[in-house]
Amino acid sequence: MAISILVLASIGRIGVKALYDPTRKYAGYQKRNILNLKPNAELRVVACIHKPSHITSIKNALDICCPAPNNPLLAHVLHLIELVGRSSPIFISHRVQERVDSNHNYSEDVIVAFDLFEHDNAGTALVNTYTAISPFRFMHDDICYLALDKLASIIILPFHVRWGEDGSIESTDKNIRTLNSRVLERAPCSVGILVSRGSSSSTHNNNNNDNSIKRIAMIFLGGLDDREALCLAKRVIKDCACNLVVYHLVSGPGEANWDLMLDDDVLKSVKGLYGHIQNVSYEKVTIEEPSQTSTFVSDIANQHDFFIVGRRNGIKSPQTEALERWTEFSELGVIGDLLASSDTITNASTSILVVQHQQMIKS
Repeated sequence: MAISILVLASIGRIGVKALYDPTRKYAGYQKRNILNLKPNAELRVVACIHKPSHITSIKNALDICCPAPNNPLLAHVLHLIELVGRSSPIFISHRVQERVDSNHNYSEDVIVAFDLFEHDNAGTALVNTYTAISPFRFMHDDICYLALDKLASIIILPFHVRWGEDGSIESTDKNIRTLNSRVLERAPCSVGILVSRGSSSSTHNNNNNDNSIKRIAMIFLGGLDDREALCLAKRVIKDCACNLVVYHLVSGPGEANWDLMLDDDVLKSVKGLYGHIQNVSYEKVTIEEPSQTSTFVSDIANQHDFFIVGRRNGIKSPQTEALERWTEFSELGVIGDLLASSDTITNASTSILVVQHQQMIKS
């Protein structure tokens, strides 16, 4: 009888795991990304925070989304805390918590910071704050479920490496890196990994320009991730306090295909085909060998305050193919990894957002 119970229990466990996959509920059957948003549609973002040092960088990233009356932003900020000393996880919506007058106060710094952000962008941005207390191995479920429930177009995750003001690495957190990888695999929408080089604002002094102008750059090579990143970058141009430069890296004349046609269609608005936009510049750069890509990225790395790039995971291209073997952080892609290197960027206030397009289920 004991052997029979053991055998049946083992077979039952294997059968349930084979027939039921809990991550299937996050499968991308619906288009939840920035590329497919209608013009002037509300952008819904889930932003994650692990430590107090992430608050400023996440606020800067939400600023880049350019909340405006014709460009509204709905942000769901999730404070993630590792479960210690409890038997069951907790998920708190702080707007609901205010109504029930709970005796427990969680994430006070996060709530205050983003209440101020909402106040500063009154009428254009709405921010909801949440606290999730759970084991690290289950945190990706909290993130993905919130994004699924709130119909988010993108999840923004902090990078696992923290740099000091002098450019040296202060700390790394392998748990955060594992969490980011799981979200990249399972997310029901697009995902952005935010690499913040310092805790200061993304705006720094420029002798030739007003120091309140944010200098944003987008490096475009082509592909679905780059198109998604460009659509996010184009929201910036609605803010006169931002200058956007789009660097289009090409390897030379190639055969026309459907992917290149889609790339060209997304680039039309920044090329000026629909009329010149004052705060947007477009530069086409020919790359003949991968070493020129590395040199070019190093040359422009310290000329901008914020970079938006596509992850381009698994995409082979002449501009980056030989550089893939030197990539340290695969979750950032080749270009993101080059920018995140301490040898490339010396400015402590520069940030990078690496975007992965929603992983759709192929029929």
